[in-house]
Amino acid sequence: MADVKKTTKAKSTEEKKAPVAKKAPVKKAAAPKETVKKEVAKPTKVTNTKKDFNKDLTLNFDNKNLPNVFASEKIYEQAIFDSILSERASRRQGTHSVKSRAEVRGGGKKPWRQKGTGRARAGSTRSPIWVGGGRAFGPTPERNYELKVNRKVKKLAFISALTLLAQSKAVVADDLKLNKISTKEAIQKLNELNVTHLKHILVVSNDELVQKSLNNVPNVVVVRPNSVLVEQLVWADVLVLSNEGLEVFKVRGEK
Repeated sequence: MADVKKTTKAKSTEEKKAPVAKKAPVKKAAAPKETVKKEVAKPTKVTNTKKDFNKDLTLNFDNKNLPNVFASEKIYEQAIFDSILSERASRRQGTHSVKSRAEVRGGGKKPWRQKGTGRARAGSTRSPIWVGGGRAFGPTPERNYELKVNRKVKKLAFISALTLLAQSKAVVADDLKLNKISTKEAIQKLNELNVTHLKHILVVSNDELVQKSLNNVPNVVVVRPNSVLVEQLVWADVLVLSNEGLEVFKVRGEK
């Protein structure tokens, strides 16, 4: 009996032992493949802003220095910002209009009696809270969007914008004289100045031939000297200025 107990104990201890897990075979790392990098063609740089415009195009009439209107001691950014806001606001027509509850047709009858129905009180079907009713506090044509900017602030903004162009060497002195209305000849004149690759060209001239010749060129804006806006000067990559325009700019800078 003792032998039988020993054998049963031995069997039970063997059953309790956990089976030994077999080790998985270790995979050898494959040798890295040699990758051949393809040469990618670098895009060619296109000069399309005044920062990339390397040609020295400084305003210079008869070898004289720049006038004071192009040489501000300080750039007044806040004045430029205020002037542009005022210029944009002045272009708003303000012809918008909607009908109030008094202007909408109908609604004279009281929808239901004042008390006893359980519904909310209502005096007209043209109330702003009703579908088909008038607009509460809607826009009217009497609205004035004009933003007042002081005269001295406008002057500082104008001089600062011209100074930024002069610092970028983006001012060209040329009258662009034409014998007739011809877009082809006008573009050839701009090609001679090497400015046609720029995105925004501002031409300041009183010549009607120049204005009509460049009127349909997408990246060119022709403006009279008295009508030049600060926003246009900031927008421009290059300023093509005539002799007459220079004199007008001097007067505008002194006012």
